[in-house]
Amino acid sequence: ATGSSSARELVKEALERYGLSQLSAGQYALCDVIGKFEGPEKRWQTEGLRVLGDHEKPLLIQDLWKPREGFSRRLELHKRAEVEELAAKDVDTTTAGQSRAWGRERVRGAATSPPRSCLR
Repeated sequence: ATGSSSARELVKEALERYGLSQLSAGQYALCDVIGKFEGPEKRWQTEGLRVLGDHEKPLLIQDLWKPREGFSRRLELHKRAEVEELAAKDVDTTTAGQSRAWGRERVRGAATSPPRSCLR
């Protein structure tokens, strides 16, 4: 992956690496995830995630801003249908509907651990 790699290219590369058909690339989405490791087992706790657009440059985006102190970010591969379902359930009381302005791509309060569909 380079700074010029698109999210779509990284999805295809990840599928190839895991021995899955690149023809199914449209079923997966690359997500920019913010969270932290918690507890004695240091389990990942997702704070929020955003589905990256196919033409976004994930490595450039990571350089643009850093999460607040105590949090980390990582890229995760999720089944598109699952993150769309999470986004549909998203109720944003803090920003009064800003998630719609963001294309409902941001998901707050996601599951405490990545879904089984997450490939790392």
